[in-house]
Amino acid sequence: MDLGKAEAARARNRERSSIFASAVGQPRTLFDSVRRRLVLVVLLALAPIAVLNIVQGVMQLSDAEEAARQRLLQQAVAAAVSQQNIFASTENVLYALKNVEEVRAAGQSCAATLRGATISLPFAANIGVLDAQGRVTCAALPFPGRSVGEEPWWKEAIGRTGFSLVGPTRSPGANLDVLVGILPLRDAAGRLEGAIALGIDIRWLDNLLKQQIPPSAGIVALFSNRGQELVSNARTMSAALFQREMFQTTGQDVRSNLYENTDPAGKSWTFATAPLDRDGLTVAFAMPSDRLFGWTFVTVAASIALPALIIILSLAALWVAVDRIILRWLLYLRRVTAVYAQGHYGFRPTRLGAAPSEFRVLGHAVENMAFAVRHRDARLRENLAEKTALVREIHHRIKNSLQVVVSLLSLYGSGIGKSEDRRRFDQLRLRVNTLALVHRILYEANDGSQVHLRELLGELASLIEGSTDANVRITVEAQDAPLPTDMAVPLALMVVEVALNLALPQGTGSAAVLLSGSRNGERLHIALRSATGTWDSKGSATDLASGFAAQLGGSLGCRDEAGGGLVVAGDFPCRPNTGPRTTVPRTTGPNTGRMA
Repeated sequence: MDLGKAEAARARNRERSSIFASAVGQPRTLFDSVRRRLVLVVLLALAPIAVLNIVQGVMQLSDAEEAARQRLLQQAVAAAVSQQNIFASTENVLYALKNVEEVRAAGQSCAATLRGATISLPFAANIGVLDAQGRVTCAALPFPGRSVGEEPWWKEAIGRTGFSLVGPTRSPGANLDVLVGILPLRDAAGRLEGAIALGIDIRWLDNLLKQQIPPSAGIVALFSNRGQELVSNARTMSAALFQREMFQTTGQDVRSNLYENTDPAGKSWTFATAPLDRDGLTVAFAMPSDRLFGWTFVTVAASIALPALIIILSLAALWVAVDRIILRWLLYLRRVTAVYAQGHYGFRPTRLGAAPSEFRVLGHAVENMAFAVRHRDARLRENLAEKTALVREIHHRIKNSLQVVVSLLSLYGSGIGKSEDRRRFDQLRLRVNTLALVHRILYEANDGSQVHLRELLGELASLIEGSTDANVRITVEAQDAPLPTDMAVPLALMVVEVALNLALPQGTGSAAVLLSGSRNGERLHIALRSATGTWDSKGSATDLASGFAAQLGGSLGCRDEAGGGLVVAGDFPCRPNTGPRTTVPRTTGPNTGRMA
């Protein structure tokens, strides 16, 4: 059973392939196909949905990017709060020390006061008082060198009027890397008298940042306006992720965007930057991209992939549906019409009972058409048979009438002696006998629409040889080719006239003639070759033969052969259609309408 189903499926596929491989089945244009047109319709119907889903995915991605940026900025600002508090505490301490006269004047209790302040501040590495030239006049911890006048941060700080952060630099007293919080001291006229500086331990800031935000939760770093990294919870990672040029103060502020970079292990990170309202400081916060956008990428991918999946599934379903619902029954109807075309009108398309209603209606219409064709074909066959019988009866009666004429000619000619009149009388009887012979052949032919060349020429040869007047012996070499009936009479009369012209006078022997005929496509070739006969180019037989040749649409020519004798030959057009041409008149009826 399974093998039978598989073979039937392969047969349907071969038939389908043969349909589309044929000239009729070949698509004339790109969409000259049921499948392609339905695919186009489905694509056009689903295109707006797909576009909306893709736009929604892009908007979700944009929203997710903005949400990630806000999240990173919030965490960056939150991470910088403790740093800002420390900077604010440093500023408050320096302003408080500024108001202490002993500290401002670097008196005897200055060092003890500064040492007490250092002990109370866990982030303070050292506190010192400097004069206008940058010499240390008082410090909590011993300060080797006692002068910072040539330090870049000193030159930068004294140019400002209020508290500022500078550095980083190395504190000789504490032997630590510090940020310097410095407050210039000026008199009433604004002249620089000196400054109070506090060194903030950078290592302490790093540890504080690590406690607040572990590196596993994100990478945080604080940068100066020159792009120097001041504080970080993971300096190795921050150095690899954050580019110094991004944090240098320029005329263009790009710190509101999201940035991406990869660490040495090749992992992708996304980070954002936020400016702090103090000395051009900038904080950066980075998180792994997969943690930040993991579900967002899945959601966006689903928004984009969903319409593609819908389109693919729709096209697959459409392909199967077209094959099972449409093409399957079209192929069956094609086989039904092929059966009807072969004349099997009794066939009934029973399988259409399982087809959709539209195909059942179409099959019923095809079946009715076949029934109508069957009845019309029967009527045409009856009419054709009746017409053929009438034509044969006409040929039979004409043949009988011509035989009566020949009998009368024989009776009237029996009294004529052997003279020129008798010869002409016998030739006239031969011509009439030729007409009777042609009508007898047409009457005896199974198909009244054509005669066979070999039969016609053979009968003519026997008739001419049996004539008392024709002194000629004819050998026939002809193809068994069909000829239209309207060529039979002029062809037979032409051959008779040529043979009579080639015949020798009585008592001088007989002329041996080779009568050949062949048909090549739409051309008929007739030739009579005689080695002993003569040709009277001005005789009455020649004129009659030329006239009959003209009726056939050609002409006769005579030529001498190299070895002696002569050849009379001609080529004539021959219609390619040798079947009967039946014209059915158009009729109209009250129930059938117009029929051709």
